[in-house]
Amino acid sequence: MQAQFEKISLFQLYILIIIFQIGSAVVVGVAREAMQDAWIAILIASLIGAGIIFVYSFILSYNIGKNLFEIMGQLFGRYIAVPITIVYAIYFFYISCRVLRDFLELLITTIFPTTPIEVLGIIFMLVVIYGVYLGPEVIGRIAETFVPYIALFLVATCIFLLAGGDVLFSNLQPILPEGFGRVIEALFPGLIGFPFGEAIVLTTIMALTHKFQHVSKVSVAAVISTGLLLAVIKIFKLSVLGPMLAERATFPLLNAAREISFAQFIERIDPIVIFVMMLGIFIKVSLFFFGGVKALEYVFQVPYRYFCIPLGLSIAIFSILISANYAEHIEEGIRFVPMYMHMPLQIGIPTIVAIVVFWKKHSKKGGESNDKKNDEKVSLN
Repeated sequence: MQAQFEKISLFQLYILIIIFQIGSAVVVGVAREAMQDAWIAILIASLIGAGIIFVYSFILSYNIGKNLFEIMGQLFGRYIAVPITIVYAIYFFYISCRVLRDFLELLITTIFPTTPIEVLGIIFMLVVIYGVYLGPEVIGRIAETFVPYIALFLVATCIFLLAGGDVLFSNLQPILPEGFGRVIEALFPGLIGFPFGEAIVLTTIMALTHKFQHVSKVSVAAVISTGLLLAVIKIFKLSVLGPMLAERATFPLLNAAREISFAQFIERIDPIVIFVMMLGIFIKVSLFFFGGVKALEYVFQVPYRYFCIPLGLSIAIFSILISANYAEHIEEGIRFVPMYMHMPLQIGIPTIVAIVVFWKKHSKKGGESNDKKNDEKVSLN
């Protein structure tokens, strides 16, 4: 009965990519270095992200139905692929801890100030464990079910901010006062690694998609849609808070939503904002966790469901242990993670794999062409 949940539709893939990449990006904010030009940096990064996910889909096209780890095993052999896969598993679990910690800090800051953070982490991960255990199609259906509510909330929030007179587009000026310097600073390695490069974990989901011939188009469209959505959200945050306050705010989207006061009736929508953020975090943690256990499935040749409960509960604990406080957590995410984890594992290794796949495909086509010519010569003789 579990095998039937191992495929997802193209629409589910499209929705999963968007919610995954928005995920914690709307919780902690992105491109803060670019100040009022952050929306420009996001649009440029989305184009780069579209190219990155196209490369990922190209790698998967080498053997349709196989994920990144299985393809590396076919290209390089298990002796090389297994150590690399173990590194990816650790990386995916670590990012799961980081994303979960972002959300837990939001919860204890806004809604549950007296609840132990460990309790919240364990409860959240129990739901993630259950979803991942049931399979990727269940996660896809969850995304399908809730995406209309997310879209409705975002549209309503923008309308209420505009109607309440809280939006000042003058906060976006001057545009590029220092040229593209700050935009480039925000792009590399920050925006490329987070959130767009994190799509490396989606190679485990993309491989399970029906009609794989359309996966590259759907994935690229989803990344561009994400970029447009994040840019619009950023424009509203900057317009409401201003570039200085938006840069200093711990949770800028929540701060912007708190400014809503429509007709002295609709205000204090914090719980709705956090609920929408929770959906994004749930999808993101679930997909990173799924990627990690799928990596271990390849390494140990054991179904990934055997790893779900022990490793899921471990993530709940390690999300607390990875840093002493939230300031240290954010500092680590800015200084260490992008350059020393994101870039090698999101760009470096996939680029090498893509080059080998291209060479293998080119060699195969060349061999088939030579065989065809030899057959024609034999038939003529």
